[in-house]
Amino acid sequence: MAYFLEYVVPAESGGAEVPLDDDGDGVTIPLGETAERVVHLDMLPARSRIAAGTVEDARVEAEQLLRHSKADAGELFDDPGDSLDAGSGRRVGVFREGAGWTEG
Repeated sequence: MAYFLEYVVPAESGGAEVPLDDDGDGVTIPLGETAERVVHLDMLPARSRIAAGTVEDARVEAEQLLRHSKADAGELFDDPGDSLDAGSGRRVGVFREGAGWTEG
């Protein structure tokens, strides 16, 4: 089954400046060479796929992923559609460092 962990990672070194690409053409250029609008990000959202046979196995893997990131919390989703869209699927648990897992 496909599970996905959504979490937020604090950006290092005071954050990141990211240009907004209104055209969506996928072309990457150095930040100093763009006239695009720029936003400052202090937190970077992530959605990582976790391959596991059960919710319990997915939770174990999710905890390992969070321990190796700078995130201290995450939401686990069961998403048979394998979507990378945030919030896609059925939320099956929430993990908070120091508090552990809560259902849905």
